[in-house]
Amino acid sequence: MRSFPGAAAMAAAVAIASLAVPQAFADDEDDLRDQQEQVEDQISHAHDDLEHSSKAVARTSRRLEEARARLDGARERLQRVRADLQDARAERLRLARALERAQARFERVSAELAAARADVAEQRGLLRSTVLGMETQGNPDLAVMDAVTSSGSIQELLVAQTAGSMILGREDQALAEFESAEAALEEWKDEVREARNEVADKERAAERNLVQIRGLFAEARDTRAEVSRWVDRSRSARHAAVKARQRDRAALERLKSREARIKREILRLAQQSNNGPSYSGDTDGLLHTPVSGPVTSPFGYRRHPIYGYWGLHDGTDFGAGCGSSLWAGRSGTVINTYYDQVYGNRLYLSVGNVNGANLTLVYNHLSSYNVSEGAHVGRGDVVGYVGTTGWSTGCHLHFTVLRNGTPVDPMTYL
Repeated sequence: MRSFPGAAAMAAAVAIASLAVPQAFADDEDDLRDQQEQVEDQISHAHDDLEHSSKAVARTSRRLEEARARLDGARERLQRVRADLQDARAERLRLARALERAQARFERVSAELAAARADVAEQRGLLRSTVLGMETQGNPDLAVMDAVTSSGSIQELLVAQTAGSMILGREDQALAEFESAEAALEEWKDEVREARNEVADKERAAERNLVQIRGLFAEARDTRAEVSRWVDRSRSARHAAVKARQRDRAALERLKSREARIKREILRLAQQSNNGPSYSGDTDGLLHTPVSGPVTSPFGYRRHPIYGYWGLHDGTDFGAGCGSSLWAGRSGTVINTYYDQVYGNRLYLSVGNVNGANLTLVYNHLSSYNVSEGAHVGRGDVVGYVGTTGWSTGCHLHFTVLRNGTPVDPMTYL
């Protein structure tokens, strides 16, 4: 124990974009699971730091740590979803512009297609007129032959040949223009199909974007409610933790007062000549091990995990099962036994003067005593049993060695 504490789709998308971006969770189940594991890991580490505080403080501090960790995780996810919503809005605007361009292109190529159809109709009429004219005037080749056989003049023959060539030229030109108009018509038909497909693609993309934004808004509603709950829990947990710590401080003040009285008694005993055997020499191995078990927390200064104070862990913690025997470190007298809210059941064993100073051994968190106050015990005698009373979260012995009432490192005597 320590000594401290589409067009329709586009219109809908525009309407969605006009709404304010809420605070919401990102829609990512894998990410949620990862964050949950991180939170549980933080809570687990917090549990390890609460060994040396009261059960009430440990409990309320765990709740506060949990609430804070979960609230922090929720806030991080809120920031991400705001970014996701911002990206979705930007994508909606991009899709709206792309849809407008696609619709404009569709209208343009549709107009070009109509013009091409009109041109084909015109060329078809011209070609028909040319053919009808040929039928009316007769075959130009036959006209030339007739001129050759009936004309007595070279000049008349040349005139007939020229007229025939002009007729044939008009026919070829009309046919070529008609074929060109039909080819242009087919090209514009392809353009219209491509433009129509592009418009359809943009409308579908706008619909998907709209569904995404609606999903984010739905998540936002749930998230705001959850964040509000964790804010309330954090506030309640903090209030409970403050109250528990206030009670702990009061208990520590009472403990200090009682320990001061015991220290005065120890100093009084040190001045008496009959308070136990005297020893001078090397202290290594002087004391019998107090319990069978490993060291779980050494003597020394450290920062308290809850209160933040830099203070002394005034003994050595040994891990052992509840009910394990506790042995007298040296022959001596039991000068005090009592229950304390902080240390639980305590036993003070004065083992006399060592190198000119009184040495008192303190056993803490006992489940029960095997000797009474005033009893004389020998080295290795069972004085009590391991427990988890007081501010303890598990069975162990907090073993303190007092030199003239001041804590010193027990390992220098073991």
